[in-house]
Amino acid sequence: MEPLAGKALVEEPSYVYQVKWDGIRLLASWDEDRLLLQGRRLTNKTVSYPELAVLSELVKGRSFLLDGELISLKGGKPCFFTLMQRENRISQQREGLSLQIPVYYMVFDLLLLNGKWLLEKPWETRQELLQGSLEKHDLIHVTENYSEGKNLLEAVAEQGLEGIVAKKRESPYVPGPRKSNYWIKHKLQQTLEACVGGIYLKGKKPISLLLGMEDENDFTGNGPQKIRLIGSVSSGLTEAELHLWVQWGRENSLPFSPFFNPPPLSRGRTILWVEPIRRVQVLFSEWTPDLKLRSPRINPHKRQNEFKNQRNELQKRQ
Repeated sequence: MEPLAGKALVEEPSYVYQVKWDGIRLLASWDEDRLLLQGRRLTNKTVSYPELAVLSELVKGRSFLLDGELISLKGGKPCFFTLMQRENRISQQREGLSLQIPVYYMVFDLLLLNGKWLLEKPWETRQELLQGSLEKHDLIHVTENYSEGKNLLEAVAEQGLEGIVAKKRESPYVPGPRKSNYWIKHKLQQTLEACVGGIYLKGKKPISLLLGMEDENDFTGNGPQKIRLIGSVSSGLTEAELHLWVQWGRENSLPFSPFFNPPPLSRGRTILWVEPIRRVQVLFSEWTPDLKLRSPRINPHKRQNEFKNQRNELQKRQ
């Protein structure tokens, strides 16, 4: 069941509110002898997350189907980037990953129990059954419910989480692409600090900064670079600021790409590779499946200080 994107927060007693976790959707089913984990497109992920085999022992029922979000943490917060590092491992690298990059299953719905479908049951009924059927575990958590959406949204924003979902108490579970106002999501703009590893140029004119993140858990066999390209940004930068970046970049240039996944060159463009030692704060809407930032822009509150520091630094050198 997919939530509808909401513009204004619905504040009604008929709704309850949950944290929207920044991870991957995961269905978990048990049919008395086999656990099956499936992603959003029903891809089989059972082998990838062996630590979730404990689910068969935690649910009080001979068969069940759970819906939830799989997350990984970084600095105590859900981090999609870290989860994708775990998700993209090849089979030969899976051993020990549960210790290197642990995951947590945030369960928010129960769709089947003891062979009986619950899709037509009200959300509140499904929640009561879920709460009474799933035992506590360090890796498995039932998503908490809150009665006040505004307070939850403010708390989520303060903690830098992805957003919240409002769910109608009497709503059935409607699978498939059809969306309704039964579930309404409210996503917040996310923030991260990225290093700058290159500058796109069209002729001599700077176009955008190439952004990267350290990816110590990635192995490509392509050399020592551990910086993953996560996109490019020009929004939020003035032409003068981009030219300052080029001046700095020429003093700190590299003869090769610092990224292990450099972007392809398009006609008429070149790239000035730079040492990935300077960082910028970026606002973005979400991660794409291939770990690129969607709609990134430089944080305007941090940009002014960065611009002043960069200008002063160059002036001192002159």
